[in-house]
Amino acid sequence: MKMKFLLTLAVAGLMTISVAATIHAETAAQTQNLFETAGKKQTNKDFKPAPDEIETNFGTLKFDLEAFPTEETTRKIYDEMDLQRATQAYMDFMPALSVYGIVKGQIRDFGFKTSSDIGVHPSPGLTPTELYLTGNNSTVYAVASIDLKVDGPTVVEAPPGMLGTVNDAAFKFLTDIGVVGPDKGKGGKFLFLPPGYDDKMPKGYFVIKSPSYRLWAMMRGWGDVGVGDKATQWFKENLKVYPLATGPRQANYSNTAGTGLNSLAPEDGSAFEMLNEIIQYEPRELFGAEQLGRLATLGIAQGKPFNPDKRMKRILDQGAKQGAAMARAIVFASRDPDIRYWPERHWEKMFLHNTTFERDGVADIDARTLWHYQAIVVSPALISTTPGAGTAYLGSFRDNKGRYLDGGKSYKLRVPANPPVKNFWAVTAYDPTTRSLLDPGKNRNISIGSREKPAANADGSVDVYFGPKAPEGMEKNWVPTNPDKGFFVVFRFYGPLEGYINKTWVLNDFELLK
Repeated sequence: MKMKFLLTLAVAGLMTISVAATIHAETAAQTQNLFETAGKKQTNKDFKPAPDEIETNFGTLKFDLEAFPTEETTRKIYDEMDLQRATQAYMDFMPALSVYGIVKGQIRDFGFKTSSDIGVHPSPGLTPTELYLTGNNSTVYAVASIDLKVDGPTVVEAPPGMLGTVNDAAFKFLTDIGVVGPDKGKGGKFLFLPPGYDDKMPKGYFVIKSPSYRLWAMMRGWGDVGVGDKATQWFKENLKVYPLATGPRQANYSNTAGTGLNSLAPEDGSAFEMLNEIIQYEPRELFGAEQLGRLATLGIAQGKPFNPDKRMKRILDQGAKQGAAMARAIVFASRDPDIRYWPERHWEKMFLHNTTFERDGVADIDARTLWHYQAIVVSPALISTTPGAGTAYLGSFRDNKGRYLDGGKSYKLRVPANPPVKNFWAVTAYDPTTRSLLDPGKNRNISIGSREKPAANADGSVDVYFGPKAPEGMEKNWVPTNPDKGFFVVFRFYGPLEGYINKTWVLNDFELLK
């Protein structure tokens, strides 16, 4: 017993020394005085140049007379340099490509004519033919594509009880509307001002200054909104978007169910054509000088034509594909030590740390990709720590043994009793290729949640089944999958409570059924 006690003390002592040494090292580096620590004198003989022949993953690089690149080496270097820049640009601008894909896709595929037109996803929510990143079919949505360069200051007149968000053209948060917005769920008039607008602001509005011209507005409908055509009519009567200069104007409210939409950013060279459209239209100040400089080397610069030659088109196409490949790894095989919500489970965070993707003044670039490759909408309410407010999402790609989820196999997910939600919970299956609703056939996707009142076990837990066929007698608890595809799921907590926030309620992993 005495020996065990002494060993414990020794280990504790070593840990204390280790931590202290780490802190001391960090402190020393931060307070380093070069006048005291510059080191021993060096001369020209101490410089160690790169060799005149270098092995790389893109071939052997050779330099004549020690440093002059040969013609073949020069070609290899510039091809690789442009490819690296294209790949990084694709990932850096993924948020902007994503929101532009939505704004443009809604105009093109839903037939919007002005910012006043509203698309309603009323079934509730989406069907698999409407490709939005992890859009769902648990709530009714209304969406608008707003352009402040076309309309000038624009009003969003929202009814009470909404849960909505407006994001700018870099997919950054502008405001929430509704329960977690400045109107506190009472509704009101939100006035969005274009970049550089400095005229006198009218009273009676929630005023938001936008750094971009194009905006995406999304509203979730709660309460007596209804579904289907009833929901479309409800939004027609209660939600308006219009220029401040004209007041309410003619608008079209469309039921989008089954109409089809592609809002996804391309994963080939056409992504750079889309990116050029963004750069030409939006204020230069929306993006960083370093980002714009990288694009300029690829031929994309504001006020200049974008005419890539055959070589550059090939490189841009490969850059987009490599960027998508890297994003897949970041999302589906994260190496971040903080990715799991519960350390002993395979449920993963979608927002890794926050919704700004910045910590201590440093851009959290992998966390940004983690969110924007698999999801849309940016709002602090999506990771609210106020019990009963906002929403929370967790994703799972693997079963309890760490194997990817396979649509050709059958699984059970046991949801413990008393899920900590104020409103409701829901779990939805997605296609990993599109990160949109999985289509097991006939353009249908079935989510299971507390509002569907699935059969419960004696202890109050609920077993949700996933697979190509429903277990006998459990059709009400079944989420169909496509046997030819993998799948992943998102578990949503609407109004998460303390059990979720403090992690005392723990969701089980997927169990493969024999």
